Amino acid sequence: MQLTIDKVRLERALQHLVAFTDRKDLANIASHVCLEAKDGGLRLEANDLEMGLCLHLEAHIVKEGSATFNAKHFLDIASKLESGDLSLEADSDFVHVRFKRSKFKLPLFDRNDFPAFPSHDNLPFLHFGDGALSEYFKKLAPVIKTNASKYEFGGVLMVLKETLELAATDTRRLSLVQMDAENMPEESLNTEYILPKRAMLEISKLFESDFDMFYEPKDPSMLFFKNDEMVLYSKLIGGKYPNYEAIFPKEFAHQFELETQSFKEAIQITSALSPTTKIVFYPERIEFESLENESPSFSSTSIETKTPLEGFELQVQARHLLDALNTSASANFTLSLNQSTDPFLVEKDGFKTLIMPFVS
Repeated sequence: MQLTIDKVRLERALQHLVAFTDRKDLANIASHVCLEAKDGGLRLEANDLEMGLCLHLEAHIVKEGSATFNAKHFLDIASKLESGDLSLEADSDFVHVRFKRSKFKLPLFDRNDFPAFPSHDNLPFLHFGDGALSEYFKKLAPVIKTNASKYEFGGVLMVLKETLELAATDTRRLSLVQMDAENMPEESLNTEYILPKRAMLEISKLFESDFDMFYEPKDPSMLFFKNDEMVLYSKLIGGKYPNYEAIFPKEFAHQFELETQSFKEAIQITSALSPTTKIVFYPERIEFESLENESPSFSSTSIETKTPLEGFELQVQARHLLDALNTSASANFTLSLNQSTDPFLVEKDGFKTLIMPFVS
C-alpha cells in the first residue's frame, strides 16, 4: 500500500476513529485503525467489537493495499506536524510515514486479524432529515448512569411505534420524548432497542443531519447509523427495559405553566450552596431555599408568579430540575404535581421528565 493524503484531513478522521478503538490494551489489534487503499480512495475502520466506525477519504493512491496502525500513536505524530501532504507506505512489518524531512514508522498487525465490520445490507431504515435525534441524545445523556444497578439503564430505550419513542432513566428520574422519522414502518413494530450511552454520545457528535438508522426488525442485536461520509454501528444492551409507560401517573392534581428563565435562575442561585433546593409555592410567588441540613451555608430567593397552590412544598435535586429545564429553548414549561412526596412532571415542547422529589 502506498498513498499520499492531506495531513489535516487524515488527522481529523483519526480523531473520530480513535474513540472506537481499544485504548487500554495496545497489544490488541482493536487498538489499531485499518486502512484500505482501493478504487482511488481510502477506507478507514475502527472496531472494538462493541462499536465501530467506517469512513472514506479522498487520497492519491499510488499502490492499492491495506494496513493497520495504532490511531493514538499516529495522532501523537500528526499533532506535531504542520499542514501539508504526507505519504504512507506499508511493507510487511511497518507503515512508514513521511512528511517533508520527517520520517516515522509504526508497527503493523496482521490485517486478517482485524475485526470484520458488520453489514447493514438489506436492513430496513429510518431517515432523519434534521439533527433532532442527535439533539435528543444529548439531552437524554445526563439522565443515564452507566454504573446503574440495572445494566439496562446504561442506555437509551428506542421503541418503534407510530413514532420513534425515546426513554432514559437513572431510577430517580425518567425522561421521555416522541419524534417523527421518515420511512416509519406501516405496521407498528413495537420493537425495542437499548442503545448504550457511549454510542449515543458519538452519534450526537458525528451525525448532525440527513442520515439513516438501519435496524433489525426481529431479534435485534445492533443498530447502524449512516450518512454520505461514514457508517457507525453499535451493539445493543440486552435485557428487558421496565414498563416506562406504567410509571407515568395517569393524572395530576395540579398542573400549571411557569416562565423558564426566572425559575432556572432561582434554582441556580440556591444550588450554589446546596445540591438540594426546597421550593414553596404560593398564589403570588414561589420561594426557593437551599436545604440547611445539607450545608451550614444558606441561600434563598423568590420569583413573582401566579400558581394555584398555597404553601405547597417540594424538595428536589437541583441538577435534575435544571437538566429538565434545559431540554428546549421554550420560554415556558408545564409543571404537574400531586402530593409533595410523589413524582412530579416537567414538560417542555413534548419532552417529559418525571422526577422523584428529595425526601429528607
